[in-house]
Amino acid sequence: MKRFVMLVGRALRRCCPYCGVRGIFSTWWTLRSECPSCGVRFEREEGYFLGAYALNLIFAEFLGLGAVVALMVLTDLALLPLEIIGVALMVGLPVFLYPYARTLWMALDLQFHPPNVRSAR
Repeated sequence: MKRFVMLVGRALRRCCPYCGVRGIFSTWWTLRSECPSCGVRFEREEGYFLGAYALNLIFAEFLGLGAVVALMVLTDLALLPLEIIGVALMVGLPVFLYPYARTLWMALDLQFHPPNVRSAR
């Protein structure tokens, strides 16, 4: 459990899940091909980050929906402002959370498939 918390913490800080160094993104959305410190390649195979895209979309949409439902219950906003806020959240959250989804995906992969454990064949 301690290892899992450490990996998720690194992911939320946008750090390398292997060594914890910052600077694995060249821009907000652009992940470097390998870690500048430990040299591990991030994309292991073509389509490696498809799970991260799905994770990002599902999490962002549920978070946006929850925020809109909370606004509906807790405020007296009219329908139009709620729709505008909802659309802004549904578009903005996946864009904002994109780098976090990628680092979280790498952390989950590292947790469930550590490099020192060989897969059964």
